[in-house]
Amino acid sequence: MRRTALVLIAALVVGASAGFFVHDGTARAPDSAPAAAPSYSDPVLPGLLPLRQPTATVRPVVKAGPTTISIPRLHLTSRVFPTAELNSGPAWWPVTGRPGGGDTIAVAGHRTTHTHPFYYLDRLRAGDAIFITYRGRPHRYRVADSRVIAASNLHMADAVGHERLVLTACTPRGSASFRLVVEAFPAS
Repeated sequence: MRRTALVLIAALVVGASAGFFVHDGTARAPDSAPAAAPSYSDPVLPGLLPLRQPTATVRPVVKAGPTTISIPRLHLTSRVFPTAELNSGPAWWPVTGRPGGGDTIAVAGHRTTHTHPFYYLDRLRAGDAIFITYRGRPHRYRVADSRVIAASNLHMADAVGHERLVLTACTPRGSASFRLVVEAFPAS
């Protein structure tokens, strides 16, 4: 066991020392002048050329801008805010998807308080268009239906295995007793 350990240590020392004396395939004394760096036409080892360094591809950074929602029937165009900023305007529901991700996307908005962006949400009809611009890309949805549910029903925005947009607001206006839910699907 001790002999094997000594042999391994000796091999490591010899191998590490060889690295100091070998450069571009030739041996030289440690005090000699360093050889010129190999050019791309100089072989490092006989028959092999050094790998060329990849050239970096510079891609412009596209500033996506804020996410916006536009509902032509309601004459509404607004920024979509983070969940904690619902009082500023329409806001994402926490832990729901985003446009283009194939999941349920949920956006809530007030009807009578703050900026009341969803005041006329009850006027949406099947077939109406909703546009969301997310990360600089437009996403188009068509309203499928709307319904009123209990305020305690938090499952309206559950994942369903495909992309859909859910808009929610308290109803009737001035009350938080129920929720108006508008469901839309990606338009082709």
